[in-house]
Amino acid sequence: MKWYAKLYTRLIFIFLYLPIIVLIIFSFNESKSRAHWAGFSFHWYRELFHNELILSSLRNTLIIALASSVIALVLGTMAAVGIYAMRRKWFKSLIMNITYLPILNPEIVTGVSMLLLFVSFGNGIQKFNSWIGGTALSFLQLPEMQLGFVTLIIAHVTFCTPYVILNVLPKLRQMDRFTFEAAQDLGCSPKLAFYKVVIPEIMPGMVSGFLMAFTYSLDDFVISYFVSSASSQTLPVTIFSMVRKRVSPEVNALTAIIFGGTGAAAVQQLLFRPQGKADDAKGGTCGMKKRILSLLSALVMAAALLPVTALAAGTGIDTSVLDMNYYGRYKDKGYSISVYNCGEYISDGADGGLDVNKAFEEVTGIRVIYSNYDTNESMYAKLKTGGAVYDIVVPSDYMISRMIAEGMLQKPDMSNIPNLKNIDEKYLYQSYDPTNEYSVPYTWGVLGLIYNTKMVEDEAVVASWGALWSEAYMDNILMINNSKDAFGITFAYLGLPLNAENTEQVDKAVVLLKEQKKVIQAYVADEVFDKMIGGEAAMAPYYNGDAVTMIADNPDLAFSIPVEGSNLFTDCLCIPKESQKRELAEMYINFMLEPEVGLANTEAIGYSTPNTKVYELLDEETKSDPTAYPDEESLAHCGYYTYIGPELSLYIDSKWAEVLTADEKYSAMIMPMFLGACVAGIIALNIVRATRRKREE
Repeated sequence: MKWYAKLYTRLIFIFLYLPIIVLIIFSFNESKSRAHWAGFSFHWYRELFHNELILSSLRNTLIIALASSVIALVLGTMAAVGIYAMRRKWFKSLIMNITYLPILNPEIVTGVSMLLLFVSFGNGIQKFNSWIGGTALSFLQLPEMQLGFVTLIIAHVTFCTPYVILNVLPKLRQMDRFTFEAAQDLGCSPKLAFYKVVIPEIMPGMVSGFLMAFTYSLDDFVISYFVSSASSQTLPVTIFSMVRKRVSPEVNALTAIIFGGTGAAAVQQLLFRPQGKADDAKGGTCGMKKRILSLLSALVMAAALLPVTALAAGTGIDTSVLDMNYYGRYKDKGYSISVYNCGEYISDGADGGLDVNKAFEEVTGIRVIYSNYDTNESMYAKLKTGGAVYDIVVPSDYMISRMIAEGMLQKPDMSNIPNLKNIDEKYLYQSYDPTNEYSVPYTWGVLGLIYNTKMVEDEAVVASWGALWSEAYMDNILMINNSKDAFGITFAYLGLPLNAENTEQVDKAVVLLKEQKKVIQAYVADEVFDKMIGGEAAMAPYYNGDAVTMIADNPDLAFSIPVEGSNLFTDCLCIPKESQKRELAEMYINFMLEPEVGLANTEAIGYSTPNTKVYELLDEETKSDPTAYPDEESLAHCGYYTYIGPELSLYIDSKWAEVLTADEKYSAMIMPMFLGACVAGIIALNIVRATRRKREE
């Protein structure tokens, strides 16, 4: 059975590491697409060290992981010693069961519960401060508690400490308890005996516990997602939030560096490991010292990445065309604002473009704390809890109408945004903000069909949403994995209003969406980029701004707006109600409307601009591109999504989940197949054990 074990082990390693190896290879790809190889290049490594968002997130991750692991190590070791010293078995069992809870509890439950705890505690502090304010006890006012580094460290310590306890306890049980007493008999104080006897004995468990805590903290996403803020966003949260378009190849480069650093640490561990019995004869101390040295070396290597933000590219903007009296009002005052934007939705200096946030900082002296979210819904949920405060958000039209209805936005003083005059009037006073008091248009776009002209030779096919139900393109159709857009497409195809009015309309759409499943290759989000660029599908519904990017990578692609109509959307700059920095936020919004800034954003993200001054600066090829700027005739039947209320929204989401899981044959067979696999596995295991016993006999 040795050959079988070796083969099994190799297959496991291939399964685990092959995707990482592929990712590392594509980190050297000149192209942004993972669909084709455009040549060897270090381009994405250079861009990585100019991406302050990723690097600052990495820095935050390492700081939080190190701090929480050290605290967890101290608390966990103390707890393990206390548990070991307990004499009542029932009480010890109770404490151990409590210790297991953070490990067994689903992370999302822990994340939500920690968020509610911090928000409730923060609200309690506010009420206490307001209660004693203006009284003789005002000196007892407590500092306000908001989501940030403190809450992140507390949360990470909470789920890391049990791992330390579970690593230290076995070493305590292996220790001869009489050694501690003997040290005291020889004149050591209990404290000195603990440091001289107990600590060396349990050191391997402490190191293991620390490493596990550090690893879990470094890797955590779910809990960090709920308890982080703009200034404390960790790397996993940042990467997840970048999927609005697709994960940047810069992440591939970062992964390669981290994987290489881990490999180097492993090599160091081999080099510094105890050498035979010589080290063992010293009670393992020499070996332990070498392992600790190896660990410290790895941490130093990781810490070397911390200062790389200093390598960020310089920014240049023509200040002669700016009103410096307006922008210089708060210079050198140490102010900052928090901006919460969606994915790769701003010019960040990549490919030699303007780093908009850096330019704003240079011009105004106001620091920009920038963070990403992946969807409008996740942004809404974060703001709704009240735990995190942002000064600028960039929601889409339907979410704007919802946030207005729920009192989540404040009205900016439009007189403090003089560049509002640059916005084309046709993008103002729309249904989502009819009085135009809450939002300033940032970009606009339209949902349509991107298709491969070599697979779809007849343009008439993609002139209708019916192409997405065509059996002629079976297994070559991608469907957008988004309930709002999926139902919007189906409503338009059925001739129904773009925004559902009742459950009957939703049910009609559900029937059609279930019928569509037989021709669908896959439901996609950002995966659509690689699939369409790589020629893996004939068509997919997606947004025109992303279609521009895809067509640039694959000239065989084209874009069509079906005649039934579609979603015309506008993403806007808004100020959340909780923001206390309205004037700073207004200045940021005005800066985003500057022609040079707007041009940089438009060129970087590919979406269309509502800014007339920016439009004038575009080259004629871009302005005449029907994908980027469709004609009025194509947009005549398009409309905006609006908020349809909580009940109908939840009904649509539930029906979309029903559509995705609707497969009667699969549903009927999955349980028998699972049980059959379990039975087969048990039988095979028993056969292997019986064979081994016979051979041993």
